[in-house]
Amino acid sequence: MVSNELDGMQFDVVVLGTGLEESIIASEAAAGGKSVLHVDRNPYYGGSNACFSLSKMLEWAFCHRNCCQTPSVEVLVGGQLTDAPTFVISGEASDQHDMDTLQRLAPFELSPETTEKLQAMLKNDRSYMIELVPKVVFCRGELTEMLISCEIGEYVQFKGVAHSYLAHNGTIERIPESKEDIFSSTSLSLIEKRKLMRLMTMVSDNTLYTHILDKYSDTQFTQLLQDKFKLSGMLLDAVLYLIVRVNRGDTISSREGCERLHKYVKSIGRYGRMAYLCGMYGGGSEISQSFCRLCAVSGGTYILNEKVAAIESTAENEFSVVLDHGTVRAKQIVMSPDYTSTAVPKDQIVSRAICILDNTCLGDDTTALASYVDDSGVVSLLYVTHSTMTVPSGQSILYAWVEGSLEETRSLLTSAIQTTIDSKASPLLSIFMESHELDVSETELQGIIVTRAPDATVDLDSAALSAQHVVSTFFSK
Repeated sequence: MVSNELDGMQFDVVVLGTGLEESIIASEAAAGGKSVLHVDRNPYYGGSNACFSLSKMLEWAFCHRNCCQTPSVEVLVGGQLTDAPTFVISGEASDQHDMDTLQRLAPFELSPETTEKLQAMLKNDRSYMIELVPKVVFCRGELTEMLISCEIGEYVQFKGVAHSYLAHNGTIERIPESKEDIFSSTSLSLIEKRKLMRLMTMVSDNTLYTHILDKYSDTQFTQLLQDKFKLSGMLLDAVLYLIVRVNRGDTISSREGCERLHKYVKSIGRYGRMAYLCGMYGGGSEISQSFCRLCAVSGGTYILNEKVAAIESTAENEFSVVLDHGTVRAKQIVMSPDYTSTAVPKDQIVSRAICILDNTCLGDDTTALASYVDDSGVVSLLYVTHSTMTVPSGQSILYAWVEGSLEETRSLLTSAIQTTIDSKASPLLSIFMESHELDVSETELQGIIVTRAPDATVDLDSAALSAQHVVSTFFSK
């Protein structure tokens, strides 16, 4: 693009960042007839939902990582999860984008053995698709309905999340999901099957479901499960922490718990015997790009690798956006929180671990969700194999995340991964990092719409709902 080519151009909406929420908003605004300029400072799509090859993942840590959101990235090559990191990438991001991976790592003075292990993995570099924020999609959730209504399902491929596991007390057990799974399960007693079937039937039948909501709306969900459905032990933990996904120590109302359970059960059977879908080639990034394509089809303009120098209000109640290639005017600005100049980290933190394994531990051609439960908290885990085209054949990736700082949750994350692996695989490379929510100045951003950073939930519906709220509030016809 020629320097100053954008100078003086006028847009209805300028969107900064290509994460999922920003991409949905840009797509809907363009489809509604708005002129849209969609900009990302990075040379890739996806923002916080991006997906990378192994070398690009390390490049992100060095060059594109927002140090307020992610202060450091710890990398362990081989070894045990309890070992000290092989190297830690911290500080401000670098502008040296053209270096190869081993050149970037030279200052760490890695041992010949470590260098050899990295070189072996980098031979299959493009076979890795590593997600910054791994998430799945409800089969009958808000995002799925949006993909269908926008007719962009053809842009994205999915694989069903075949299994669910509950890890606790040093063991991991597969939890049946559909009625067929419950009947055929060998891990449940006949009485447990009847209890679970009774619960499933209640939330599947609209009349019974409405009756339960009206009668028990003021009680706690845990009390409802214990008193009405007689759940206890592993079965109670499975419903609370794996299906409804309550945080350890938290309490939710029976209404909220039943609504979550209802959504889960209604999702089963739509595309198979599972409630969730996992995106191929890195779900969040691919879905974000599909909405970007739809925006472009509707006339949206896209620029990647474009720095934003300043945003100023004008006398006409519009905005002036200073970019590398000129200054544009916009009636409305939507942006990811990491584009604000005064953003500071909040106390809300999600600690994440990414573990590339030398073998498969929960099946060869499958995907799975798991929850690890102990007195310290609940860890969410996503397991993917070559079937999602995100890792070389014979290897797998296990993602784990939990709310709290890395200092507070490292041992919890490590225990969750070790229990899930169960000595069936060994880590080739492990990454630990924190994701901080950013606090932005309302004074600086008066009149600007700031999207939300990805949260600790396992699915993408919160981003879809947030985007829908912005569209209906600011861009509805």
